[in-house]
Amino acid sequence: MLIQQCGLCGCPSTARLCAQCASLLPALGPACARCAIPTPIAVEECGACQRQSPPFDAALAALRYQPPVDALLQGFKFKGRLALGVVAAELLAKICAPRLVDALIPIPLHRTRLRERGFNQSLLLARQVAQGRPILQFLQRRRATAAQSGLDSDERRRNVRGAFQVQGDLPPRVALIDDVMTTGATLAEAAKVCKKAGADWVEVWVVARRP
Repeated sequence: MLIQQCGLCGCPSTARLCAQCASLLPALGPACARCAIPTPIAVEECGACQRQSPPFDAALAALRYQPPVDALLQGFKFKGRLALGVVAAELLAKICAPRLVDALIPIPLHRTRLRERGFNQSLLLARQVAQGRPILQFLQRRRATAAQSGLDSDERRRNVRGAFQVQGDLPPRVALIDDVMTTGATLAEAAKVCKKAGADWVEVWVVARRP
């Protein structure tokens, strides 16, 4: 039996996460089917979505973005610990397996950010959760944007406005793939351009949703 280090606590483990760390990952629980925000009971649309519907049609998240999920995704995204990305993708794949979409579309990085990081975390996640579905890299960043972290919701929307374009025609039903959904500004902007490019139904699949 292969013994390795747990990706979070560093203790000896037979899996990428030890049993204790795996047990601490908070499942999303009841949520809004439209935007995946946690709710006391599962609802089709939360109050915010009823007041203003997001451009995407559904959203799924495997986990709540709180400790130790933040450490797991930051280790994957910013420290290049790809084994943690595999853990994240496996959790996402479980909830997305039954979804009927024609293709997956990873949220792209601008070429300058891609050179800095060396990989696109959303593309790696998409490859893990595809399960035979096509992955289309038609969505592109037209310009570099500031990091969304540290910005409020209005600033996030302004930051990504006009940031995306689609090269090519999209099939009717697609799923956007990303690691974390906070306000949903990035995914909403991407969903808008996907619908202009021919998609009738756009879902959002993320590893974690910030409550």
